[in-house]
Amino acid sequence: MMIQNSRYLTDELKAIVDPVIQRNSYFSHPENLLLSMMTDERPSIRELALRRILKARDQPKRKGVRQFRVPPLNFDCTDYTAMIDWSTVSVTEPPITMSISDDDLREFIREPTTPVVTFNRYPCHTQAVERCIKVVTEASQSVCGENRRDGFIRTRLESRAKMPVFETKRDFNM
Repeated sequence: MMIQNSRYLTDELKAIVDPVIQRNSYFSHPENLLLSMMTDERPSIRELALRRILKARDQPKRKGVRQFRVPPLNFDCTDYTAMIDWSTVSVTEPPITMSISDDDLREFIREPTTPVVTFNRYPCHTQAVERCIKVVTEASQSVCGENRRDGFIRTRLESRAKMPVFETKRDFNM
């Protein structure tokens, strides 16, 4: 664990390294930790994950987009489950488990062996996604309104589809 290894640094180096680890600790978000805890080899940790997910399900649903905030890290932790202070963070259910019923989730967590989970794969930051982000940004800078932005994007993508594609220099020198 990187946090544990960083504890052997001098105080001067910790002052440099700790803020960087904290700023980039997206892995420590409660949803991510709950997913890790669900597949932990220790049954007690899996049971703890189950209780926390069920508790998060019982909370009233908030309207709007959830804010993804990186929680403050406990740099003196000895286990990843203690990496954050669970009593001070807002625990929400991981979206991947929302389609699993309470009974199925209990059955899954309470298996005697470490469960093997195959979650759906969602591409993130592929080249296609980056291209779409660029087109949406261009549209937002060029036109106002949802319909105009949609038309701009569709026109731009259609125009690109009609352009010839050159895979090599030989193709370019027609």
